[in-house]
Amino acid sequence: MTWEELQDRLAQGQDERTLFLPPDLSPEELARHAAGLANHKGGVLLLGVSPEGKVLGAAEIHPLQITHALFELTQGLLLPYVEVVEGPLGRVLALHVPQSPAAIALGAGRVPFWDGKRLTELRLGQALPEPDFTAQVLPAASLSDLDPVEVLRLRRILEERGSALAALPDLELLFALGLLERVEGEARPTVAGLLLAGTPLALRRLLPQAEVSYYFHEAEEGYSFREDLLRPIPALLERLKDLIQARNRVRYLTVGLFRLEVWDFDQEVYREALVNALVHRDWQSPDAIQVHHHRDRLEVSNPGGFPPGITPENVLRHPPKRRNPRLAEALYRLGYVERAGSGVDKMYRLLLKYGKEPPEYRLFPEALTLVLYNPELDEAFVRELAEAQERLGAFSLDHLIAVAHLRRVGEASLEELARALQLPEEAARRVLSRMERMGLLRKEGGRYHLARRDLLAERALALLEAPRRRRELEEALGLSRGAALKLLGRLLREGRVERVGRGAATRYRRR
Repeated sequence: MTWEELQDRLAQGQDERTLFLPPDLSPEELARHAAGLANHKGGVLLLGVSPEGKVLGAAEIHPLQITHALFELTQGLLLPYVEVVEGPLGRVLALHVPQSPAAIALGAGRVPFWDGKRLTELRLGQALPEPDFTAQVLPAASLSDLDPVEVLRLRRILEERGSALAALPDLELLFALGLLERVEGEARPTVAGLLLAGTPLALRRLLPQAEVSYYFHEAEEGYSFREDLLRPIPALLERLKDLIQARNRVRYLTVGLFRLEVWDFDQEVYREALVNALVHRDWQSPDAIQVHHHRDRLEVSNPGGFPPGITPENVLRHPPKRRNPRLAEALYRLGYVERAGSGVDKMYRLLLKYGKEPPEYRLFPEALTLVLYNPELDEAFVRELAEAQERLGAFSLDHLIAVAHLRRVGEASLEELARALQLPEEAARRVLSRMERMGLLRKEGGRYHLARRDLLAERALALLEAPRRRRELEEALGLSRGAALKLLGRLLREGRVERVGRGAATRYRRR
């Protein structure tokens, strides 16, 4: 490490892999910090530097004192390489600490851990946090493995977002995004860097598991189209969007003065599903992500299950946990993911808004599949939901979940709705009580029902005060032929409308 490189390190401050320590620490304290760094990701400990990055000097300390002390205090588990860096402001010792394959304890059950901001201790028996594979530098990776065209693509994305990072030179930009690390003074790409800007050859050589396979199924058996993609993530998402949109149908609904676009698969929803698979997958698994596109559903499968503690039953409410923080942070800065963990919320909201089912999660021993369903469009329900929100204001996600669940099952108990909402029963009761006051629900015999005003039927009955043809009703209400037939059939069965005449002379009127 040169003096100039040291100055660069000091200017960037402490992080997960860089730690500043003054020279007057006891050997025991030095061992705690070095072990804490080894127990996380390893890195560089700069001895003779204040926490603010000011050089204090370590002229009185010999490198051999450091190595002997750490060897003794860690029972031979830690032996860093100690480098002397001298310059006009003094002498600093750079301890290059490797990541430890097993927890290094100091004393009875004391396992120090450096989290990038402070030194803490893990409890006895507590597992070390899962290392972030996307923050690592692969031994064979070099700067030449990054594609200048893909780096330019990242810059263009940041420019469109108005990010100040777009003005940085290439190397500074890549460091700022966490896509490069200095290893023995040389700038080298992290796994996240290869995933976001690697050349096709580098991905094939170093990360073949980055491949994504897209299948389109015309029928349940077999597939009619397949394409295997091995590209940096921004280019990959663009191609997947092209493949899905080429087979994605859209229908238009008129609600008041607005026209709604209802896609088989909403672009924001499936992009969120794809990005989630990339961010949360196990990148050390050799398996690829698979996307299966059926007419009635879209399935996205990735290696690795949920992070510890998250299940299909609590995924909506559990605080966000990321398996690959380095990649997630870069994608956040590029605008692909939500830092606050609101991606699942967004999927739920957009699906329920258009009368679709919530996402389904299928867990397997070493994989996770997210299923987005595309049921037959219920035009009347989508219109009714939109009109209700015009009257009452935008529904919260809890309101949408409860309404969609009751629409599917007809009636439900508090316990059932609490499961659908992924809330404790008392919290669910408060949500449902508010919905009762809004006139959205009614409770009978301990079970909840939708208190639906049939707005579409009301409008149809007002029009049918005078006999009208079906086509007139379609035009007046903005319905398709199928939706108009379905509505008239229901009103006939309920005895609220009668049919007059036959064949081309058929008219409908209110009874």
